[in-house]
Amino acid sequence: MTTPNPNLNEQDPFIPAFYMLILAALGLLIAVVVALTQPVFSVVGWGGLGLAIVALVVWVFMAPEQAKSILTGRTARYGGTTVLVTILFLVALIAIYSVVKSRNIRVDLTQRDTFSLTDTTREAISSLSLEPNVPNIKILAFYETTEASQRDQAAILLDDYVKTSSNKIAYEFIDPVRVPGVVQQYDLQANSTGSISRFAVVPLDGEGNPVADKAETVQFLSQEEITNAIMRVAASGDFRAYFLTTADTAKLTDTTTSGLSDINSILQDVYNWKTQEVSILDLTSPQSTIQLNDPTADGEVLVIVGGMSALTDDQAKFITDYLDAGGKLIMYAAPLNEDGSPTLATSETLSTYLYNNFGMRFANDIVLDQFQAFDRLPFQPAALGSEMSASQYITQEFTTNPNYFAVFRLSRSIEFAPTFPTGVTVAQLVNSGGQSYAKTDPNVLTATEISQFDQVETDAKGPFVLAASAENASTGAKVVLIGSSDVPTNYFTPYSQQGIVNSGIALTSFYWTTNFEDFFTKIPQVAAQERPEDTPIVVAPEFGRTANFITLILLPFGILLIGIAVWWFSREKRTS
Repeated sequence: MTTPNPNLNEQDPFIPAFYMLILAALGLLIAVVVALTQPVFSVVGWGGLGLAIVALVVWVFMAPEQAKSILTGRTARYGGTTVLVTILFLVALIAIYSVVKSRNIRVDLTQRDTFSLTDTTREAISSLSLEPNVPNIKILAFYETTEASQRDQAAILLDDYVKTSSNKIAYEFIDPVRVPGVVQQYDLQANSTGSISRFAVVPLDGEGNPVADKAETVQFLSQEEITNAIMRVAASGDFRAYFLTTADTAKLTDTTTSGLSDINSILQDVYNWKTQEVSILDLTSPQSTIQLNDPTADGEVLVIVGGMSALTDDQAKFITDYLDAGGKLIMYAAPLNEDGSPTLATSETLSTYLYNNFGMRFANDIVLDQFQAFDRLPFQPAALGSEMSASQYITQEFTTNPNYFAVFRLSRSIEFAPTFPTGVTVAQLVNSGGQSYAKTDPNVLTATEISQFDQVETDAKGPFVLAASAENASTGAKVVLIGSSDVPTNYFTPYSQQGIVNSGIALTSFYWTTNFEDFFTKIPQVAAQERPEDTPIVVAPEFGRTANFITLILLPFGILLIGIAVWWFSREKRTS
């Protein structure tokens, strides 16, 4: 006798229900792997997440009793308390986090102080906030959109700079891909891997605009490097340039081609120098408030640009006394007077003093060149970068580019003593071309016929020295002589983009005489601390990929799958 089967209408499904759970786990695994390894959660990640949701829904329809047992079975009943405690715990954590964040409470638990300033840095930045003469500073951090996590880490440290400086320091994140012009603006040189500098520390002017010319770049996120860049930017120093003025010398505020407004703007606005026009009376008067060789100044120089009238002996003596006391002087010679009389630069007393004490002086001539001249004008001889000294600070940076040249319009040459004074070092800075020649007749300046510029047998043949420097090691006095009074003027400033380096030579002359460049090397710097945890660990790419797979995927998801399998088999065992 056959026993009837009570489940004739029930048939096992074609696909077991637990297969859907496996598909859901695989879909979730794909979504998590994409989220952890890809910069953007792509369509693959969304596909995996969708597969997990659809598979779970199908499993609920295929095995409703199993799904119901999860919600109403013993696990749900006895695990309810656990779920409630977990929820309360998470709520408490969120509350604590909100309080800590609102009060900006931070504790850096890293050994290397990755996210906070060290005591040394904090002391240095705090001192800057108390200095009224220190400009406001902005840190520009360059991170692409795909580097959001690195940017967030940098923000924690930069926030500490802002707080410690009492908001004297600010920061801004810039995407160099979206704003490519900023890479050229701040000269963010790429390293060997092609990556640009991460940071630019730049001072702000009185209106809050960045002064890009004074920016300091930092290659990567380094607290010591960023702090040192801030210290260099903040140290403007007390540098002064006094321009001796007469009836016909160049004027600081003159915006015409013969004025000095361009060079004055650079000194004042970019480098924060103090510039002032002074007369001999201003310097020699007992009531004068100007003190040359002021020991409180970081650097000081007396500048003479042109001047067609000679100085008196008393006026010249004031300048020579200034040099004897270790003064600094830059002289740009005016051209020949039509009547042949001495100019300011060739005043007898001053010229003889320079020759005897510094081994050089201006000659009574004018240098011409019909082959190497600007605009093909013989009285505008050009000196190429190859004709400048590569060993002297004033000219060395202009010798590296074959397209650089300087124009010495209406220039005198410089003559040297047969032997130099003891302790004085003399350097030839710029030479004229090999086919240049010099005339001593001032009538050449008023010539109307081109033939009057031609070289004759009695003309001295070049090359001639057009710029020279001298330094007295005993007194510290420095002198720079430049044969053309047009070199520092606005005359050639519009041609700077065409390779004319007249303004550059004028500026480096200021820097050399005042030790302006050396000033920045004396600024206190924060030294990096050598710690064992800073020792780099080099990992082969193959091992790195294996370690990432094991730690990010195999271990967490392997344990998850084992847990699911244990739950599943224990459930079937209880059912049977």
